[in-house]
Amino acid sequence: MVKQERSERTRRNLIRAASTVFDQAGYEGATLSVISERAQVTKGALFFHFSAKSDLARAVQAEACVTSGAALVELTRRETPAFEIATAMAHTLVGLLETDLVVRAGARLTQEIRTPDDPSLHCHLNWLGALHGTLRRASRDGSLLPEVDVRAAAALMLSMITGTTALPRVPTSTPRPSQPPRTPHSHSPRETGDQWLTRMLHLTRPALSSLPAR
Repeated sequence: MVKQERSERTRRNLIRAASTVFDQAGYEGATLSVISERAQVTKGALFFHFSAKSDLARAVQAEACVTSGAALVELTRRETPAFEIATAMAHTLVGLLETDLVVRAGARLTQEIRTPDDPSLHCHLNWLGALHGTLRRASRDGSLLPEVDVRAAAALMLSMITGTTALPRVPTSTPRPSQPPRTPHSHSPRETGDQWLTRMLHLTRPALSSLPAR
């Protein structure tokens, strides 16, 4: 039992280390040597769990889908209009992309390597399915406007979610002409992905739902 627990701990450590390297260097730039060093295990231990870099990438993708999928399932249990659940899903996923290393790496790998159309591996397909299902509920409960194309709305929300990771983190405010220029040591708060998403949803919400913004 102790040996099994140690083996599982090593596997989790390797997935975490691989997520860091994939996130920083991408799939092509990542090497098993760097990953094993980051995980502080021998290459022999790495190959015991993963025979190739592609196997390790798939493990990261699968873990990212499990983590993000569980968060989405939890949201579906809310007793609120389904459109509000869909927007909560969008905010949750953006938050995970900013704070959860494995989810962010898994999403990046989905874009960089050939991934089967399998929701257990393909984060974006997983998220699109969850959004589509929730927006269909919104169409039925009236929280989505009747003329809205559900598939297009789900694709739009997914595009906003994934797009936040590519947006520059500009300062949340710019100095007025009367203000003195900032010194190199003064910093303005940077917009987060969630702030970007909020602004985009503010623009698109009237075309999707008649519910008042919260």
